[in-house]
Amino acid sequence: MRKILVFILIFIVSGIMAFTEDWPMFQKDVLRSSRTEEIFQPPLSLKWKYKTEDKIASTPAVVEEKVFFGSRDKNFYCLNAASGSLLWKFESGGLIDSSPAVAEGKVYFSSQDGYLYCLNADNGNLIYKYKTGGQDSSSPLLSQDRIFCASGFPNKYIYSLDAETGALVWQFETGQIVHSSAASQGNNIYIGSNDGNIYCLNKNTGGKVWDYHTKGGIYLASPAINEQALFIAPGNFDWSVYALKLSNGSLLWKYDLEDKLPTPNYVSNIALADDALFFVSGYTRQHLYCLDVLTGDLKYKVPLSSSTRLGFSSAPCLTKDTVYVADGKGKLIAVEAATGSKLWEYDLGEKVVSSVVVANDRLYVGTLDASLYCFE
Repeated sequence: MRKILVFILIFIVSGIMAFTEDWPMFQKDVLRSSRTEEIFQPPLSLKWKYKTEDKIASTPAVVEEKVFFGSRDKNFYCLNAASGSLLWKFESGGLIDSSPAVAEGKVYFSSQDGYLYCLNADNGNLIYKYKTGGQDSSSPLLSQDRIFCASGFPNKYIYSLDAETGALVWQFETGQIVHSSAASQGNNIYIGSNDGNIYCLNKNTGGKVWDYHTKGGIYLASPAINEQALFIAPGNFDWSVYALKLSNGSLLWKYDLEDKLPTPNYVSNIALADDALFFVSGYTRQHLYCLDVLTGDLKYKVPLSSSTRLGFSSAPCLTKDTVYVADGKGKLIAVEAATGSKLWEYDLGEKVVSSVVVANDRLYVGTLDASLYCFE
């Protein structure tokens, strides 16, 4: 009997240790949490590297042992997650900085040729494309059979499309271009615009529920949300982090960065835990920051290198107890989430703006020398 109980205990523990997750869209989920419950600890070893023909700013999605991402060579790629071998690629008419969303056998992404594409995830065949007419970098959000995306220069629109057909459901016009990516909770979506506003829109109608004005244009910064609050580091000339009440947009707290300069602030998107949030901020010298979710108090910051001058930074990825982040000079770093203590470092040898992804016991990140790396 004792042997049986020991066997059952080992089986249960092994099951917990083996827990893995897909990463189906930019920042992992509709909350844009950039968080997985996987236990994934360093040191890591390089498993494979895949070379495209131009820079990779797109953050990959990982679903059913396939890796999906775009490149500035105008191609969208699907690789075998275990080997890095090419399964298929699709050529668009423009650069692809947008990160994909994958669900129910379809993959969605935007291209700077002014189209949002829907492809068959198994073979890369085109299902449909929707013309936005902008230089799009916004990463589509898939929620409740709808696609929510935004259009870049020269347009100012946020779109809701039928995910199955690509038909327009509604569009909302902001004051300037929109490269931010939407988050969703309940009946609303939340997104930033280069007019400096964070918008809360009704998911079904596109009607404005509330907006909140920050001090700078929100370029590529996207909100992360939980059940009560929205969190965003707008960047540009705003050296602050905001927590807003989700229901009405009222300010809960604001954290002002200590090392502000009279220059644009190149920030990352936020990785959101239950009790802390993590992001990269700075210009000539950047830091990985950890703030308390409820108060905005600084828990710690970890020095990184300078930014890449592309206007945005690689976002951290939060696993069960470790934070992974790639800095502007290409150092891939792991720190202990609770303390900020550095655990591991790997020199990729090239600048990074693509965000780090951990899925199914592997880590993925793209670089500006056109390579996608996989570690395990």
